[in-house]
Amino acid sequence: MIDKCVIASDLGSGGCKTMIIDASGRMVAVAQQEYATAYPHPGWAEQNPDDWYTAFCSTVRAVLHSSGISPKCVIGVGIVGVTHNTVLLDAQDRPLCPSILIFDNRSVQQVRAIFDVWGEQVRERTLNDLTPVWSWPQLLWIRDNTPDVWNQTRRILFQKDYVRNRLAPAFVTDTIDAGGSLLFDPIRNQWIAEFCAHLQIDPAGLPPAVRPLDLVSEVSRSGAEDTGLLAGTPVIAGTTDTVAEVLGSGALRSGDACVKLASVGRIAIVHDSPVKRPHILNYRHVFDQLWYPGTASKFAASAFRWLRDLLWQDKPKNAYALMDSTAQHIPAGSDGLLFHPHLMGEWAPHWNERLRGDFIGLTMRHTRAHLTRAVLEGVAFGLKDALGELERLGMSAANIRLIGQGATSPLWAQIVADVFNRPLSIPRQADAAYGAALITAMGVGMLPSSVEALEDIIDGGKRVEPDRAAAQDYANLFAIYRDADTALRPISERLHEFETRTGKRETK
Repeated sequence: MIDKCVIASDLGSGGCKTMIIDASGRMVAVAQQEYATAYPHPGWAEQNPDDWYTAFCSTVRAVLHSSGISPKCVIGVGIVGVTHNTVLLDAQDRPLCPSILIFDNRSVQQVRAIFDVWGEQVRERTLNDLTPVWSWPQLLWIRDNTPDVWNQTRRILFQKDYVRNRLAPAFVTDTIDAGGSLLFDPIRNQWIAEFCAHLQIDPAGLPPAVRPLDLVSEVSRSGAEDTGLLAGTPVIAGTTDTVAEVLGSGALRSGDACVKLASVGRIAIVHDSPVKRPHILNYRHVFDQLWYPGTASKFAASAFRWLRDLLWQDKPKNAYALMDSTAQHIPAGSDGLLFHPHLMGEWAPHWNERLRGDFIGLTMRHTRAHLTRAVLEGVAFGLKDALGELERLGMSAANIRLIGQGATSPLWAQIVADVFNRPLSIPRQADAAYGAALITAMGVGMLPSSVEALEDIIDGGKRVEPDRAAAQDYANLFAIYRDADTALRPISERLHEFETRTGKRETK
């Protein structure tokens, strides 16, 4: 009989996942719901913030129902979300426009404009490079191109803060999510007044930043009606999905590494300090003395979902399982078919928003199953390429944990191990929802807030060893993958310019 538990949600790039864990850290129930992404113009990607709240409420009701747990037993609620996604609110705290996603490239000109003024000061103050991923250039684009929206904006929140504010009103964020704006000093834990002034916003319109574990509010009466939770249930600040995944995977000590095979392919290595080098992403860990510098490839499981929607729409209920099953019968290397997962540009190691995805080597013998395996392999190659950038800087990825929804596929996990030619650990529970639940449990005192306690709770899961023959095949194919990337870059850039010109013409 469960007498106390916590509920936590992860607002991912493609959907919301909500989980209940008990006082031992055991998962009791889980529910998921997808939401749509709109691509209204070339290079754009955006979502409706209200869709996040709808999915959150639906999944909370679902886990309460499936578990049979009384809301009286829920002693805390927490939410994590994708970094950088902002919500512009009017005087009644209603969203004024869709939220620009991390995949969106529209703010390239704003990036240049910011860099022309501030240059290397951006990295000096924020420990991160200026790209269209960050909130600052996205907000500048809104200011420059939609003045009606900008003039009505009274407050700005991030994704998880918007949903939490609707559940349990509190105009706050956490120090890690604030860092994703590029307007926040992660050393001093304060908004950077000069950068805010350049954007022409009052720091008072930005939320105060607190620790992720801090209790910030209680479920409101309307939030209770929407979710089935009890009004008055404590709610913590929450944080970003990536740090929740890092913690939930058991990467708790300096040198531990994790590779996220989720919508984005995120690579993080826990460190006792930030790494002040170009293209390295620096964020604080939940534990104050630690950081998790790393890098990312732009498309991972999102590329697999794209292929599902494109080629497997006739099997909506069991598409992913069927895709794995058919791809498993294709040999390593997909009979000479290569896939580059640069579907809207690429981050590490290229940092080029004009790159495009492609299949190379198509022949009459290739089937839908070949394309499916090639996507799995192409994403793994992209991750290997991104990891290589980190290791060329002298960082060593030890004790690699493979996490994210893609890690639940035995085929994909084996492909990654073979491509990396390294053993991988796959924790039993290592996604952002589980990490969010652990953070919530620590925040409300249900679990101790210590590395040692979490190491006793987190299940290390299974180990995947590379296959020697497949690893050699992939080493040969990876060399072709990289050469093709180099050769096709100018073609990608020309196609990008062509699409941009014709796309503008179509919208007139």
